[in-house]
Amino acid sequence: SFGGTDFPIDDILAVCLLVYYGVTTLLDAASGDGEKMNEEQEEAELAVSKFSGNGAGLVSVASTLASTFVLVFVAEWGDKSFFSTIALAAASSPPGVIAGSLAGHGVATLIAVLGGSLLGTFLSEKIISYIGGSLFLAFAAVTLVEIATS
Repeated sequence: SFGGTDFPIDDILAVCLLVYYGVTTLLDAASGDGEKMNEEQEEAELAVSKFSGNGAGLVSVASTLASTFVLVFVAEWGDKSFFSTIALAAASSPPGVIAGSLAGHGVATLIAVLGGSLLGTFLSEKIISYIGGSLFLAFAAVTLVEIATS
């Protein structure tokens, strides 16, 4: 709500972001050059292979760990699950809430990582971008319907 009213500004901002992400992802997919994407993948694989075996692999793992932590932390900070976890911890056992939250987020992340790596072996980056952009727009539509019906 906004300014003491029931105006769902947070939900409307979420819809705007989802539409923005959906449209930009679809535009990137539509304008994407398959040959360019293949070149970028080959360059990335070459860069990774240069680091393999010379001790830089640990640096690469640490860098990936740090960037993933920051990405997830910033994405989760201040969302509904963040505040509902705070409320649950205030009403229940904090160690139980910590354990349940870690387990739930861990399973969701495992599904996302395994699903993403599996999809990447069968689908092109362009197709995945089209699917992702479409899902962003679908989530925006569902959120908009929820706003309209509440």
